[in-house]
Amino acid sequence: MGLAVMTLEGFDLVAFGATTPLLLDYRPWHLSVALVGLLGSLTPIGMLVGSLLVGQFTDRFGRRRTTLISIGAVSTGMFACAVAPVPSQFGAGRFVVGLGVGAIYPAMGPLIFELAPAGRKNLFSGIVQCGTAVGGSFAALVANTVLTGHSFHLEYLVGGIAGLLLLPVAFAWLPESTEYHRAVGASAPVPDRRGVWLVLKPPYLGTTAMFCAMAALSFLLIFGVNTWLPQLMQTADYPLQDSQTFLILLNLGATVGGLAMSLLADRAGSRGPITACFLLGAVAIVTMSTRLPLPALYAIVIVGGCGAVGVQGLINVYISRSYPVTARASAVGVALGVGRIGAIAGPTLGGWILAAGLQPRWNFILFAVPAVLGAALTLAAGGRTPRNQGRPAPSPRAKEPTAGHPQ
Repeated sequence: MGLAVMTLEGFDLVAFGATTPLLLDYRPWHLSVALVGLLGSLTPIGMLVGSLLVGQFTDRFGRRRTTLISIGAVSTGMFACAVAPVPSQFGAGRFVVGLGVGAIYPAMGPLIFELAPAGRKNLFSGIVQCGTAVGGSFAALVANTVLTGHSFHLEYLVGGIAGLLLLPVAFAWLPESTEYHRAVGASAPVPDRRGVWLVLKPPYLGTTAMFCAMAALSFLLIFGVNTWLPQLMQTADYPLQDSQTFLILLNLGATVGGLAMSLLADRAGSRGPITACFLLGAVAIVTMSTRLPLPALYAIVIVGGCGAVGVQGLINVYISRSYPVTARASAVGVALGVGRIGAIAGPTLGGWILAAGLQPRWNFILFAVPAVLGAALTLAAGGRTPRNQGRPAPSPRAKEPTAGHPQ
């Protein structure tokens, strides 16, 4: 069920990047590259608001209820985009999509983490996170095979219908976390052991700030590349159909590579795999600017997907493992909410880079900068991370983390 929910999220996020060339060519609106970049930033703005607001709600009222409300919001936003007569209504729809998507993971992430067995939390979360890449690949596939001419509306209609169909299924089959229920009952008389009361004060404040910075760089990379990769490849003289194929392969790499990195993180801890993902993303993006045989370039894009897109799932598990259960959703919500600043900046900065008229190689190099910074931050923050570097607790019956040293 979690995989299906995250697949919807992935489709709705990548739908914009998959239709970016069509939006630029849609004659009734006459959109510039910079304005399309601004429209692309409205979704992460909504995600920022949704993430910051929903964490405390989720820790108080439960993971399941929040997820169901979020699915409804996403579907509503996609329908608004599908029937939008003017760019302002389209932008409002993308903002509502962002609200829903921003609320989904602070609820779904802790839920999967709490339902997964000890020692397999990265793997289970990675499987669910694959839904984002699967949905993204499906969004690119729909754009590549179904959309014709200069019309983009059908892409968003498909996403709205998918959300509408998923909602009753999730209502029937999505469980609530028993660990959450036990923890809420045990901590009810102690409100400062819940939610943002715990996340935003010592000894957790430094850890929260570190995760916010990591998430911001990750989202800047993900949203910048997912929004502008087709256009980047067109500036390098690849035709539109090939450019959209690269987007499919990028998300395929995130699926396969994300699972491989999740297995590694369950055995070796989070910091090393997160650093490796950032570096793989940087190297792959820069390599995309070189003229290679098409099969070799396809392989590079898949590796880039593993690093650039797959890293976020590892960060999410790292966050979940670093806080008590009664503050877990709030911690994920705060980190992802503040991190959405990077998601907001990604499409806009990408639009500025492409509008600057630089040589194609420099476009790719500038897109790789957030990945390099992310790797450097993850390495430099080693002394401030939890003492076990995100490794699983030695026993599933271990006590809740205290004093800023999560298990």
